[in-house]
Amino acid sequence: MVVSDAIAIVGVYIIADIFRCHFWMRTPWPEVIDGRWSSVRIHMTVLAFLPLIWPAILNALGWYAQKWRSWRWVVQNAVGAACALALSMAALALLLERELYPRAQIGLVAFLLPATTIGVRCISSWLGRWFGSRASHRILIVGTGRDAVRLRRLCQNVQVGRPSVLGHLRGPWEQATESDHAVEPLRILGEIEELGPILDREVVDEVIFAAPLDHLLEVLPFVSLCEEVGVTAHVQAESMTCHSIPEIANFHGVPLLAYAPTRHSAEWLAIKRAFDLLVASVAIVATGPIMLICAAVIKLTSPGPVLFRQRRSGLNGREFLMLKFRTMDLDAEKKQAEFAHLNESQGPVFKITNDPRVTAIGRLLRRWSLDELPQLFNVVKGDMSIVGPRPPIPSEVAKYDRWQRRRLSMRPGLTCIWQISGRHRVGFEEWMRMDLLYIDHWSLRLDLLIFFKTFATVLSGSGA
Repeated sequence: MVVSDAIAIVGVYIIADIFRCHFWMRTPWPEVIDGRWSSVRIHMTVLAFLPLIWPAILNALGWYAQKWRSWRWVVQNAVGAACALALSMAALALLLERELYPRAQIGLVAFLLPATTIGVRCISSWLGRWFGSRASHRILIVGTGRDAVRLRRLCQNVQVGRPSVLGHLRGPWEQATESDHAVEPLRILGEIEELGPILDREVVDEVIFAAPLDHLLEVLPFVSLCEEVGVTAHVQAESMTCHSIPEIANFHGVPLLAYAPTRHSAEWLAIKRAFDLLVASVAIVATGPIMLICAAVIKLTSPGPVLFRQRRSGLNGREFLMLKFRTMDLDAEKKQAEFAHLNESQGPVFKITNDPRVTAIGRLLRRWSLDELPQLFNVVKGDMSIVGPRPPIPSEVAKYDRWQRRRLSMRPGLTCIWQISGRHRVGFEEWMRMDLLYIDHWSLRLDLLIFFKTFATVLSGSGA
């Protein structure tokens, strides 16, 4: 599939150039400029990169992953990949001689490429299934429940080298009355105890045990049986009591099953950290004069320190001192119990819209979110991120329900979905679910959307 896509992009590029010359420019192909073949030289330079860039883009989108894909996914990713390639070609055009590079070429390639890519995928998938059927891979599935049916469907939808499922064996964790045709009609060959005779008389390449980890000990003797006869055995790594999908982790040479509710690539998290350092450093320099003015005004209008340091809970509960410009009276924390009856927030959070402890200058700073500027130093230090769940007070965390503590699994941030969603109108549980939604669906694109949306929120003066 990689080779066919590399050939296809070269063909699309050449066809687009022929189309451009004959129907767009009304000139013979190949195009000659000022008696020179400069355009051909440029095209050859671009064609040297395209067979490498195009499969790399498709691979980054999961185009070559061995899993079932819907037609909607195929179309969306073909169009998205074509747009990404068009941007790559535009970058190459900037590096080359722009006055000679045909810009219409980029648009024509981006227009023709999605349909061509989908067609090539269909042909290569059909060829892969045809070649695979010549030497079919035979699989036996132990289990008859929903997980076993899902595995069988995945086998039937493999794009290249589709295996054939011989049938199913009923596991000791399943009852005959419950498993017979529980999900859909299956070819049940018997109980798991018949695995040995089946391996003796049938051609079996692999055995998949669709068993929950709760019953792993019951499966291990049959895994050893497969090993004894030289048949590859796979054990489903999901547990009935855990909803997260595990991965095999190498812990200093020891293989472990790693369960995590969300998985974020270490490489992408490193890019997020680099983004934090870049933005925070630039922001500190750009807002330095503003911070000096804020510090001077606070010092002149109210007694006490300029900065307010408060212990907060960070990544996985690590405590750190968060910095803010002081916007309240010196004894504001001591007076909290006095104003407890005015608390407008649900749950463990304490919040009053018109808090009497806030100074006049403090209200102005809060309205434009200027009191948050010192937290840029927390970002540089590594305690916080630009975008992430807001850091809670440890006393609030102590009152969390267990599911709410998962919001600490991401480094806290200056801004988050809650900040840009009318935070004072959002209930506590909805706030917690917003943070979990961000953690579960985190991406750099989402960070950028929240980052730029924050500017609109701050400029509107709704940050109080």
